[in-house]
Amino acid sequence: MSWLWAIPGAAALFFCLICAAVCVCAHRRREVHAADCIVVLGAKVHADGHLSRTLLWRCDRAWELWRDGLSDELILCGGRGGDEPCAEAQSMVEYLHERGVPGAQLHREDASVNTVENLRNASRIMAAHGWHSAIVVTSDYHLQRALWLARDLGMNACGAAAKSNPRLRKRVKARLRESVSWMLYFVRKI
Repeated sequence: MSWLWAIPGAAALFFCLICAAVCVCAHRRREVHAADCIVVLGAKVHADGHLSRTLLWRCDRAWELWRDGLSDELILCGGRGGDEPCAEAQSMVEYLHERGVPGAQLHREDASVNTVENLRNASRIMAAHGWHSAIVVTSDYHLQRALWLARDLGMNACGAAAKSNPRLRKRVKARLRESVSWMLYFVRKI
């Protein structure tokens, strides 16, 4: 009967290893180079219309890349959640336009509800414009899986991590949630 304890123990060990890998990848230095466009993945918009901190940090990172001349075109991803007043992409367009990015360079992808849809729809926008390379912008803990998904879709992409929440509880929660997403990603690949 002691072997019955081995199964949950092995599962717990596997999950701990995945969590450790997520944390290591979140702190990995990544080379960012010029591309045809910057793809910004969505995050929550508050009921009052303000960007969540996560979304604000992603937009700010994309704006820095745009300002530094790494790309002129931005694809802003994210549909409207049930508790959001508008699509995440629309909020990002408004925020970045206020920061000086010309409206013609802001491309809205407002039909997606998850990372896979963000990237799939962004790749369609890229194809429609003849763009072949992208810089994917998302939170540090989320970037590795986003790049795997981009690769799976045939996207030539590098990644740029946005600032992450400094509060320990929030950081731990985000990394645990991302660890589950990694496990689901690997299960789907089998």
